[in-house]
Amino acid sequence: MVETERLINMGKAVPLIVALFTATLSFAQISYKWTAVPIDSTWDEMKDPSATQVIERYKPQIGPLQEIVGYTVEEYSKQRPESALSNLSADMVKEIVESESGEKVDIALINFGGIRTDLPKGAVRVYDLYSIFPFENTLVYFDIKGSDLKSVLLGMIKRGRIEALSNVKIVVRDGVPLQLDVAGAPIDEERTYRLATINFLMDGGDGLKLRNYAENYVDTGLLLRDAFASYFRENFLNPGKPVRLSTDGRVTIENHLEK
Repeated sequence: MVETERLINMGKAVPLIVALFTATLSFAQISYKWTAVPIDSTWDEMKDPSATQVIERYKPQIGPLQEIVGYTVEEYSKQRPESALSNLSADMVKEIVESESGEKVDIALINFGGIRTDLPKGAVRVYDLYSIFPFENTLVYFDIKGSDLKSVLLGMIKRGRIEALSNVKIVVRDGVPLQLDVAGAPIDEERTYRLATINFLMDGGDGLKLRNYAENYVDTGLLLRDAFASYFRENFLNPGKPVRLSTDGRVTIENHLEK
Protein backbone atom coordinates (compact mmCIF):
# COMPACT_ATOMS: atom_id res chain seq x y z
CA MET A 1 0.00 0.00 0.00
CA VAL A 2 2.82 2.36 0.89
CA GLU A 3 4.60 1.48 -2.35
CA THR A 4 1.40 2.17 -4.37
CA GLU A 5 0.97 5.56 -2.74
CA ARG A 6 4.58 6.39 -3.51
CA LEU A 7 4.04 5.51 -7.20
CA ILE A 8 0.90 7.63 -7.38
CA ASN A 9 2.77 10.56 -5.86
CA MET A 10 5.48 10.10 -8.46
CA GLY A 11 2.92 10.24 -11.31
CA LYS A 12 3.35 6.55 -12.18
CA ALA A 13 -0.18 5.36 -11.34
CA VAL A 14 -1.28 5.03 -14.99
CA PRO A 15 1.63 2.78 -16.10
CA LEU A 16 1.01 0.64 -13.01
CA ILE A 17 -2.66 0.20 -13.83
CA VAL A 18 -1.87 -0.63 -17.47
CA ALA A 19 0.67 -3.20 -16.37
CA LEU A 20 -1.79 -4.86 -13.99
CA PHE A 21 -4.51 -4.85 -16.70
CA THR A 22 -2.14 -6.43 -19.23
CA ALA A 23 -1.13 -9.11 -16.77
CA THR A 24 -4.79 -9.94 -16.12
CA LEU A 25 -5.53 -10.26 -19.85
CA SER A 26 -2.67 -12.67 -20.36
CA PHE A 27 -4.52 -15.24 -18.23
CA ALA A 28 -7.97 -14.66 -19.76
CA GLN A 29 -9.55 -17.31 -21.98
CA ILE A 30 -11.55 -16.01 -24.94
CA SER A 31 -14.24 -18.11 -26.58
CA TYR A 32 -16.93 -17.32 -29.16
CA LYS A 33 -19.68 -18.94 -31.17
CA TRP A 34 -21.73 -17.87 -34.18
CA THR A 35 -25.04 -18.68 -35.77
CA ALA A 36 -26.84 -17.63 -38.96
CA VAL A 37 -29.52 -14.98 -38.47
CA PRO A 38 -32.14 -14.93 -41.28
CA ILE A 39 -33.24 -11.45 -42.35
CA ASP A 40 -36.96 -12.09 -42.72
CA SER A 41 -40.30 -10.89 -41.38
CA THR A 42 -39.11 -11.69 -37.87
CA TRP A 43 -37.42 -8.31 -37.88
CA ASP A 44 -40.38 -6.33 -39.25
CA GLU A 45 -41.44 -5.34 -35.75
CA MET A 46 -38.79 -3.80 -33.54
CA LYS A 47 -38.62 -5.30 -30.07
CA ASP A 48 -36.49 -2.44 -28.67
CA PRO A 49 -38.82 0.41 -27.60
CA SER A 50 -36.04 3.03 -27.75
CA ALA A 51 -35.07 2.00 -31.29
CA THR A 52 -38.73 2.05 -32.33
CA GLN A 53 -39.08 5.59 -31.02
CA VAL A 54 -36.08 6.76 -33.05
CA ILE A 55 -37.44 5.15 -36.24
CA GLU A 56 -40.91 6.63 -35.71
CA ARG A 57 -39.36 10.07 -35.25
CA TYR A 58 -37.70 9.95 -38.68
CA LYS A 59 -40.44 8.15 -40.61
CA PRO A 60 -42.02 11.42 -41.84
CA GLN A 61 -38.69 12.30 -43.47
CA ILE A 62 -37.81 8.82 -44.74
CA GLY A 63 -41.25 7.88 -46.07
CA PRO A 64 -41.33 10.41 -48.97
CA LEU A 65 -37.95 9.16 -50.17
CA GLN A 66 -39.54 5.78 -50.96
CA GLU A 67 -41.99 7.32 -53.44
CA ILE A 68 -41.70 5.77 -56.90
CA VAL A 69 -41.32 8.52 -59.49
CA GLY A 70 -40.52 6.50 -62.62
CA TYR A 71 -39.32 3.30 -64.21
CA THR A 72 -36.28 2.35 -66.29
CA VAL A 73 -35.62 -0.55 -68.65
CA GLU A 74 -32.04 -1.03 -67.43
CA GLU A 75 -29.38 0.36 -65.13
CA TYR A 76 -27.54 3.46 -66.34
CA SER A 77 -24.18 4.81 -65.20
CA LYS A 78 -22.06 7.83 -66.06
CA GLN A 79 -19.06 7.53 -68.34
CA ARG A 80 -16.84 9.99 -70.16
CA PRO A 81 -16.87 11.54 -72.67
CA GLU A 82 -20.61 10.95 -72.66
CA SER A 83 -23.08 8.39 -71.37
CA ALA A 84 -26.80 7.85 -71.34
CA LEU A 85 -27.06 9.06 -67.73
CA SER A 86 -24.88 12.15 -68.18
CA ASN A 87 -26.78 13.08 -71.34
CA LEU A 88 -30.09 12.71 -69.53
CA SER A 89 -28.82 14.88 -66.68
CA ALA A 90 -27.72 17.72 -68.96
CA ASP A 91 -30.85 17.46 -71.11
CA MET A 92 -33.09 17.64 -68.06
CA VAL A 93 -31.28 20.74 -66.82
CA LYS A 94 -31.99 22.36 -70.18
CA GLU A 95 -35.67 21.36 -70.28
CA ILE A 96 -36.40 22.22 -66.67
CA VAL A 97 -34.82 25.67 -66.90
CA GLU A 98 -36.69 26.36 -70.13
CA SER A 99 -39.94 25.39 -68.42
CA GLU A 100 -39.11 27.40 -65.30
CA SER A 101 -37.99 30.56 -67.13
CA GLY A 102 -40.23 30.37 -70.15
CA GLU A 103 -37.22 31.15 -72.33
CA LYS A 104 -35.11 29.11 -74.75
CA VAL A 105 -31.84 27.63 -73.49
CA ASP A 106 -29.04 27.14 -76.01
CA ILE A 107 -26.74 24.93 -73.96
CA ALA A 108 -26.84 23.15 -70.59
CA LEU A 109 -23.92 22.00 -68.49
CA ILE A 110 -23.54 19.79 -65.43
CA ASN A 111 -20.32 18.44 -63.98
CA PHE A 112 -19.64 14.70 -64.07
CA GLY A 113 -18.55 14.89 -60.44
CA GLY A 114 -22.06 15.96 -59.45
CA ILE A 115 -23.49 12.68 -60.74
CA ARG A 116 -22.64 10.46 -57.78
CA THR A 117 -24.11 7.03 -58.53
CA ASP A 118 -26.09 4.95 -61.06
CA LEU A 119 -29.72 5.15 -62.08
CA PRO A 120 -31.16 1.76 -61.10
CA LYS A 121 -33.13 -0.63 -63.27
CA GLY A 122 -36.86 -0.87 -62.64
CA ALA A 123 -38.67 1.35 -60.16
CA VAL A 124 -36.90 4.62 -59.49
CA ARG A 125 -37.55 6.20 -56.11
CA VAL A 126 -36.95 9.73 -54.87
CA TYR A 127 -34.17 8.19 -52.78
CA ASP A 128 -32.38 7.05 -55.96
CA LEU A 129 -32.41 10.53 -57.46
CA TYR A 130 -31.24 12.05 -54.18
CA SER A 131 -28.37 9.53 -54.21
CA ILE A 132 -27.40 10.55 -57.74
CA PHE A 133 -27.62 14.28 -56.95
CA PRO A 134 -27.05 14.55 -53.18
CA PHE A 135 -25.80 18.13 -53.02
CA GLU A 136 -27.67 21.37 -52.32
CA ASN A 137 -27.20 22.61 -55.88
CA THR A 138 -29.75 24.91 -57.46
CA LEU A 139 -30.52 25.43 -61.13
CA VAL A 140 -29.28 28.70 -62.60
CA TYR A 141 -29.09 30.32 -66.02
CA PHE A 142 -27.43 33.33 -67.60
CA ASP A 143 -26.38 34.92 -70.88
CA ILE A 144 -22.87 34.37 -72.18
CA LYS A 145 -21.05 35.81 -75.18
CA GLY A 146 -20.15 33.36 -77.91
CA SER A 147 -16.45 34.14 -77.54
CA ASP A 148 -16.61 33.37 -73.81
CA LEU A 149 -18.63 30.18 -74.35
CA LYS A 150 -16.03 29.02 -76.84
CA SER A 151 -13.31 29.77 -74.31
CA VAL A 152 -15.09 27.68 -71.65
CA LEU A 153 -15.45 24.68 -73.95
CA LEU A 154 -11.88 24.95 -75.24
CA GLY A 155 -10.70 25.08 -71.64
CA MET A 156 -12.45 21.76 -70.95
CA ILE A 157 -10.85 20.23 -74.02
CA LYS A 158 -7.42 21.48 -73.02
CA ARG A 159 -7.58 19.94 -69.57
CA GLY A 160 -9.06 16.72 -70.96
CA ARG A 161 -12.29 16.94 -68.95
CA ILE A 162 -15.37 17.77 -70.97
CA GLU A 163 -18.33 17.91 -68.63
CA ALA A 164 -21.87 16.66 -69.36
CA LEU A 165 -23.43 18.90 -72.01
CA SER A 166 -26.73 19.31 -73.78
CA ASN A 167 -27.45 20.62 -77.29
CA VAL A 168 -23.86 20.35 -78.51
CA LYS A 169 -21.78 18.49 -81.07
CA ILE A 170 -18.12 18.32 -80.13
CA VAL A 171 -15.44 16.29 -81.91
CA VAL A 172 -11.88 16.26 -80.61
CA ARG A 173 -9.03 14.37 -82.23
CA ASP A 174 -5.69 14.10 -80.49
CA GLY A 175 -6.54 17.11 -78.34
CA VAL A 176 -7.53 19.28 -81.32
CA PRO A 177 -11.19 20.39 -81.62
CA LEU A 178 -12.49 19.53 -85.09
CA GLN A 179 -16.09 20.48 -84.40
CA LEU A 180 -17.52 22.80 -81.76
CA ASP A 181 -21.24 23.27 -82.39
CA VAL A 182 -23.89 24.65 -80.06
CA ALA A 183 -27.60 24.65 -80.89
CA GLY A 184 -26.92 23.01 -84.25
CA ALA A 185 -24.28 25.39 -85.57
CA PRO A 186 -20.65 26.45 -85.00
CA ILE A 187 -20.30 28.91 -82.14
CA ASP A 188 -20.79 32.49 -83.28
CA GLU A 189 -18.39 34.55 -81.19
CA GLU A 190 -20.51 37.68 -81.68
CA ARG A 191 -23.76 36.06 -80.57
CA THR A 192 -25.15 35.86 -77.03
CA TYR A 193 -26.15 32.39 -75.80
CA ARG A 194 -28.33 31.28 -72.90
CA LEU A 195 -26.59 28.72 -70.66
CA ALA A 196 -28.26 26.64 -67.92
CA THR A 197 -26.26 24.94 -65.19
CA ILE A 198 -25.98 24.62 -61.38
CA ASN A 199 -24.77 27.23 -58.91
CA PHE A 200 -21.83 25.03 -57.85
CA LEU A 201 -20.09 25.73 -61.15
CA MET A 202 -20.38 29.49 -60.94
CA ASP A 203 -17.48 30.19 -58.57
CA GLY A 204 -14.84 27.57 -59.19
CA GLY A 205 -16.58 24.24 -58.73
CA ASP A 206 -14.69 21.53 -60.68
CA GLY A 207 -12.33 24.20 -61.92
CA LEU A 208 -15.02 26.27 -63.64
CA LYS A 209 -15.64 29.94 -62.83
CA LEU A 210 -18.66 30.64 -64.99
CA ARG A 211 -19.62 33.77 -63.09
CA ASN A 212 -16.70 35.51 -64.82
CA TYR A 213 -18.69 35.29 -68.07
CA ALA A 214 -22.27 35.51 -66.77
CA GLU A 215 -24.65 38.28 -67.77
CA ASN A 216 -28.27 38.55 -66.58
CA TYR A 217 -27.65 35.80 -64.04
CA VAL A 218 -30.69 34.13 -62.46
CA ASP A 219 -30.71 31.55 -59.66
CA THR A 220 -34.07 29.77 -59.78
CA GLY A 221 -33.69 28.53 -56.20
CA LEU A 222 -34.89 25.15 -57.45
CA LEU A 223 -32.83 22.27 -56.07
CA LEU A 224 -31.44 20.03 -58.79
CA ARG A 225 -32.57 16.80 -57.13
CA ASP A 226 -36.11 18.05 -56.48
CA ALA A 227 -36.40 19.29 -60.06
CA PHE A 228 -35.35 15.88 -61.37
CA ALA A 229 -37.85 14.10 -59.12
CA SER A 230 -40.64 16.28 -60.53
CA TYR A 231 -39.39 15.67 -64.06
CA PHE A 232 -39.48 11.92 -63.52
CA ARG A 233 -43.02 12.04 -62.12
CA GLU A 234 -44.23 13.96 -65.14
CA ASN A 235 -42.44 11.90 -67.79
CA PHE A 236 -41.61 8.39 -66.55
CA LEU A 237 -44.10 7.42 -63.85
CA ASN A 238 -46.15 5.29 -66.21
CA PRO A 239 -44.65 1.74 -66.21
CA GLY A 240 -45.68 1.48 -69.86
CA LYS A 241 -43.46 4.45 -70.72
CA PRO A 242 -40.21 3.77 -68.87
CA VAL A 243 -36.93 5.61 -69.25
CA ARG A 244 -35.04 4.42 -72.32
CA LEU A 245 -31.69 6.12 -72.62
CA SER A 246 -28.88 6.01 -75.16
CA THR A 247 -25.87 8.00 -76.24
CA ASP A 248 -26.06 10.15 -79.38
CA GLY A 249 -22.44 11.02 -80.16
CA ARG A 250 -22.72 14.59 -78.93
CA VAL A 251 -19.15 14.40 -77.61
CA THR A 252 -16.55 12.35 -79.45
CA ILE A 253 -12.93 12.07 -78.33
CA GLU A 254 -10.44 10.37 -80.67
CA ASN A 255 -6.88 9.73 -79.53
CA HIS A 256 -4.99 8.19 -82.44
CA LEU A 257 -1.61 9.24 -81.09
CA GLU A 258 -2.01 6.84 -78.15
CA LYS A 259 -2.38 3.80 -80.42
